Amino acid sequence: MEQLLRCVQETPIPVIACDSGSVWGGACDLCLSCDMIVSTDDATFAITPAKIGIPYNASGIMHFINQLGINKAREMFFLAQPITADDALNVGLINRVTPPDELDTVLEDHFLNPLRRNSIMSISAIKRQFRILSKAATVLSSENFERINAYRTRVYKGADYLEGIRSFLEKRPPEYQGKASDLDTNNK
Repeated sequence: MEQLLRCVQETPIPVIACDSGSVWGGACDLCLSCDMIVSTDDATFAITPAKIGIPYNASGIMHFINQLGINKAREMFFLAQPITADDALNVGLINRVTPPDELDTVLEDHFLNPLRRNSIMSISAIKRQFRILSKAATVLSSENFERINAYRTRVYKGADYLEGIRSFLEKRPPEYQGKASDLDTNNK
């Protein structure tokens, strides 16, 4: 998944996502990797690793923080509840909301036609600058990276992770215990 997201992010021309329906989990992260997003007014967006008991990768979390701000990113990750297209527009997750029957027209008139009139060389250079500058404040020390990996490993080894997978496969609500396999109180 990370390779796909990087491929979209590093494509030298703008990538525009058109969303309708539910955009959840990795699909939500994929949309955030695009340069612009047009959505139908009935679309919902959610990031749900907490609902199924898995940790999310640090680069993905950083991606959401950089795009949405830390408070909205926390809300989406902690609550694992869908947000509406209007809410997504208000927090900058998407660029434009339209009725479903106008999606193609809005894409063409408001995004593709203006892009076609501009310099692709300029747009490509600007896109690359945005990518570099958006990561300028995300320097992690090796110590912090190791701590993040330890938190993730603890989740993968815990009972809640297995329960999340089982409940998902069995199509039932999970019954989480909030326990790791080896409770290490020093690694909070």
